[in-house]
Amino acid sequence: MPAPRSLDLLVKVARLYYLDNLSQSAVARELGLSTSSVSRILAAARDQGVVEIRIHDPGTLAQVPDLERALRHGFGINSATVVQRPRGSTALDVVAAATARRFEQRAPHLTTLGLSWGITVDRFVDEVRVEPIHSALEICPLVGGLPSEAGPAANRSLEVLAQKSGATSFRFDAPSVVESPQTWAALSRESMVTNALTRAAGVQEAFVGIGSYNLHNSVRVVDAMRMNDEERAEFARQRPAGDICGRFYDQQGRELGLPTTQRVIGISLDQLRSIPHVLGIAAGAEKAPGVAGALRCGALDSILLDEDLARAVLKLAE
Repeated sequence: MPAPRSLDLLVKVARLYYLDNLSQSAVARELGLSTSSVSRILAAARDQGVVEIRIHDPGTLAQVPDLERALRHGFGINSATVVQRPRGSTALDVVAAATARRFEQRAPHLTTLGLSWGITVDRFVDEVRVEPIHSALEICPLVGGLPSEAGPAANRSLEVLAQKSGATSFRFDAPSVVESPQTWAALSRESMVTNALTRAAGVQEAFVGIGSYNLHNSVRVVDAMRMNDEERAEFARQRPAGDICGRFYDQQGRELGLPTTQRVIGISLDQLRSIPHVLGIAAGAEKAPGVAGALRCGALDSILLDEDLARAVLKLAE
């Protein structure tokens, strides 16, 4: 058995090879060793922890395991993904990219996928880079289309995602937000709506954006409902925190009642709970109240957030 190498020798060889960029044969000449001895010394240096090799893949987003554990344990969800935000990137950049990678991994194993609308969903679809081979996959909208002033329409994202992946997409040819309970009641009886909702409720998996009240797209969704002063007051009294698919809830995850429940044409939170796996995605620390409520409402099985938002959610939960 060869004699164990001294720590000083391991460090000396490692410095010459890794820091001074000498070849193994040059290190051998420098120290009066054989090239095979240098090779064994370098292997020993790695085995004993003298040398650590790290590979930084620019295409891989670093995760934050301690925050992921805290979210899982704190909110009782099955899985959590928290991604770091490299310098020069926005929270939306990293969440969209990480969601795109998740879709690329999951698509070959699915036959049906539900998709909501919103800025984060739209961005993740743009980030998807996958060969169009998933012909067995059907992508279904979970809600009707947004009015143009309220942000990206669901049908547009579905069609782009289906084209990129080779999947089939369905349309939801109805508005997601209407201006009166009467319009809501009439549309809810239409076969194109009932069929779309039945299809949405039956998907294997769903990717949904999470909104936070009074921010970004949620503001435009509420404005599109055209509530009168009395309805606005009733809505505010219920202390809305956020929404998923236009379904509002408070910070404790309790779904709000009238008037907003009779303004949305889309899947309900109860129907979302029946889907085997629902991934919620959100970006930006300002969304913490909406995400905290979403995690408590019982509709999400997993979550994907940027690091700053995850910290803000956990701080809020304290």
